[in-house]
Amino acid sequence: MNISHIELTAILPLAIPAVAACLIPIATLDRDQNIQKWIRSVIFGIALIALGASFFYTVRLWETGIQPAYGHFSLDRLAQFAVIFVLIAAIYTVLQLWDHLHHEGWVKGESLSLLLFSVVGMMIFASTSNLVLLFLALELFSIPLYALTAIVRARARALEGGVKYFLTGAVASSCFLMGIVLLYGMTGSFDLRQIGFELSSGSPDPLAMLGVALLMVGFVFKVSAAPFHQWTPDAYEAAPHPISGFMSVATKGIVLIVLIRIFSAPFMLNANLGSRMQTAMAVLAVATLVIGNLTALAQTNYKRMLAYSSISHAGYLLLGFVAGTGEAFQAMLFYLCSYLLMNLGAFGVLSAFGFLGDNTQLRNFRGMGWKRPGLGIAVTICFLSLAGIPPTAGFFGKYLLFKELIFQGHVTLAIVGILASLVSVGYYLKPIVAMYMEPPVDESEPIVAPIAGATVLVSGALIILLGLFPGALLDGLARPSIQEGLVSIMDLKDEPENISE
Repeated sequence: MNISHIELTAILPLAIPAVAACLIPIATLDRDQNIQKWIRSVIFGIALIALGASFFYTVRLWETGIQPAYGHFSLDRLAQFAVIFVLIAAIYTVLQLWDHLHHEGWVKGESLSLLLFSVVGMMIFASTSNLVLLFLALELFSIPLYALTAIVRARARALEGGVKYFLTGAVASSCFLMGIVLLYGMTGSFDLRQIGFELSSGSPDPLAMLGVALLMVGFVFKVSAAPFHQWTPDAYEAAPHPISGFMSVATKGIVLIVLIRIFSAPFMLNANLGSRMQTAMAVLAVATLVIGNLTALAQTNYKRMLAYSSISHAGYLLLGFVAGTGEAFQAMLFYLCSYLLMNLGAFGVLSAFGFLGDNTQLRNFRGMGWKRPGLGIAVTICFLSLAGIPPTAGFFGKYLLFKELIFQGHVTLAIVGILASLVSVGYYLKPIVAMYMEPPVDESEPIVAPIAGATVLVSGALIILLGLFPGALLDGLARPSIQEGLVSIMDLKDEPENISE
């Protein structure tokens, strides 16, 4: 089979990390203790070079405006945004893993290989509208994450968290697959756009609506929305700190980007189906905000607190689907970018402070702001941004979402979101108070993790820059991704003849 240049251009960004994922286990075959340090450097170098090459190649595609496709795989503007988003999260994670795994004494090549395979799955997931390919990509990025959750077998919680994540994920995947089966049976197509055309007029068949509902169960499980959030605290607590950060950011971001495709699909023109989907999203968003924020208040374990924080942020992002406009989707993409910096900084500080294994209680943060002042300031910025305090990027992201909700007449939901943000201040202040206002529990010098620390410092600086100059991201990436990467629902309304074609 001959592959044209444009088709090769489409698959190259994911082929590079896929090849690297296969090379890394080969590089670790030599068990000679004298060259273990060199092997460690080689495997991390392979991972970073692959991710960096894919990142710069995708950025080059963005700059030139090329949107290549290969079969059901299409690197349009929105897919390119998603690929860049995932690659940045992965690069952050690999850099933090360098210090974290070294100090835990668990430097295994399979960790990086699994991470790269998960990245490839996420790229495919965000770049297709074919439901079969969506399901295969979902499994490709989920199964490595199940393994990564339990990768440090010496920890008692690791296996428990990994098994819980796997079992609940299997149920969600089964619902997703059954939804695909029902939609194919009712429409005769696996293509999301064609399915949308079939469902866009008249009253959808109850089985087709059930198929959409089952499909949504699979999605909301991955974004940790209530009531499908139970796996999140256990999985985040069990996984290595950088992996927890990657799961909280990359998985949520990729699934929400695919949901944007679904909510811009033609079947949203059907008043009955579209209204029910938006109502369902409103209910899920409110439940997620309430459960996530109130449960986070009661946590004394830092990672579990961040897990419930991640659940609550899924609620904020789901509010964008209730507004359902192009501006709301742009606000969601901006929010996702700021969330990437906030959460990877918040999880990364665990590795930067040298908190290993289960040493993730809030009391471990006592006095750390004075021991490591630079990191203390950077992670404080991350917490303030997560709470939505100006002039951070998190504040501007929430402002954009709430503003669009109000413009679309959902004032009550905007008020719920604002009240949830006020509640969240209560638990985001806990680690800040511990770092600066409580005596240290351990007078010994903290473990030095310079690379992980650098990622936290970069996150803090970028959060402030994006909060002060949001236009660079909003106009440079978010707006083109929506305007050029999606067919607008409003355009279809203006041109009804498009539906019959």
